[in-house]
Amino acid sequence: MFTTSRSAIVLLVFGTAILVAAGPPPALKDPFLDNLVGDWSVTRKMSNGRTIESTVRGEWVLKHQFIQLHYGAGEKGREYEALVFIGFDDAAKSYVCHWVDIFGGHYSGVGHGKLDPKLLGIEFRFDSKEGSLTNNFGFDPEMKSWTSLIRQEENGQWKTFAEEKWTKK
Repeated sequence: MFTTSRSAIVLLVFGTAILVAAGPPPALKDPFLDNLVGDWSVTRKMSNGRTIESTVRGEWVLKHQFIQLHYGAGEKGREYEALVFIGFDDAAKSYVCHWVDIFGGHYSGVGHGKLDPKLLGIEFRFDSKEGSLTNNFGFDPEMKSWTSLIRQEENGQWKTFAEEKWTKK
């Protein structure tokens, strides 16, 4: 038993040492994600008809591997705050989205998606025990604005949870 445990530890240490020695990959160059950089005013219309005004700050982080979207950045008395990290998984050839917000670890999630053929949107799919959720980020190159359509699956049917409109500050 000790031999197996020691072998596993040696392999783990050796594998980590190789990754550290190799260093991080080169900075992610992604013109689509570049469009998320900046300060945004966001209007979120909830499925119950309620409208929430918010802000999002987008910036490259972690050695230019992820775009961080900070919902509620700089707001006093903010109702909602989230940190969203969007990057590209080169091995899977798809985008990845890590969503962490004020509702805690139980509702945090990792979604995966591909850029649409027109290079104007990504739909991330998040799967959990409670059901599935999609978030479709769409970019309008003429208006230089974003939309986000968040839908969730309830009892086998897809319903809109929220719609967002982003405009540059």
